[in-house]
Amino acid sequence: MPIKNFKFSAIGILLMLIPFTQASAQSNTSPVVMSNTANPGAVADAYLTHARAIRKADAPIVHLLNQDAYAQAVPLLKKAAADKDDFWAADTLGHLYQAGLGVSANSQTAFHWYLQAAEAGDRFAQRQVANAYLNGWGVTRTPQRAAFWFRQGLMVPQVANADFWLGKTYAAGKLMPKNLTKAAWYEGRSLTLLKQLDAEQVGAAAYDLGIAYWHGYGVKKDAHQAEQYFRRALAEHYPPAAAALQHLEEKNT
Repeated sequence: MPIKNFKFSAIGILLMLIPFTQASAQSNTSPVVMSNTANPGAVADAYLTHARAIRKADAPIVHLLNQDAYAQAVPLLKKAAADKDDFWAADTLGHLYQAGLGVSANSQTAFHWYLQAAEAGDRFAQRQVANAYLNGWGVTRTPQRAAFWFRQGLMVPQVANADFWLGKTYAAGKLMPKNLTKAAWYEGRSLTLLKQLDAEQVGAAAYDLGIAYWHGYGVKKDAHQAEQYFRRALAEHYPPAAAALQHLEEKNT
């Protein structure tokens, strides 16, 4: 996929921002880090090859789920989830245990699978884990860990990107009067937040910084810097960075 087609993710509904703020304020302990060691790292070809193999292997399970054969799908999902990069399998197991489909409902087991998917980079699972830590759903309530997972799964698409698109809107002058001063302010605030989140190992933030340097959004265009951010994003379990790196590698050959 060409880099020019990459876009910052769409702005979602601003959910859970107040609980996030409260959780962050209650935390004075050391930062939490992800522990998925199965990620093939910042090598795009290896990552994409592995991802294709996972998708092919999961196809029969999808067929069972579409037939509502949940009990038959569960052992296959567990086998697939042994590969800790198969976040779809782990995330699906979380859903099944949460809803009691094909298994007895169990919030602790659901949390276990959601956490595995979150550590592999699944944005939805990261939000599930954050809510679980915030509310004590299947795990001990831990606001500091809730804050970490909210930043992983929610801050970039719903906060940083909100500022980015507000800046673009003021620059274009279509939905509101054109104001380049406000445009620069919102774009600058977006980049500042992305850099803060990147320092906290949020892969989505590293990816969006790569996009910014590739296109020159608020910064001087720098393909080398863009590549470094994409590599960091992939190493931090952010799958879209693999396509960006593959494109860069193809462009440079």
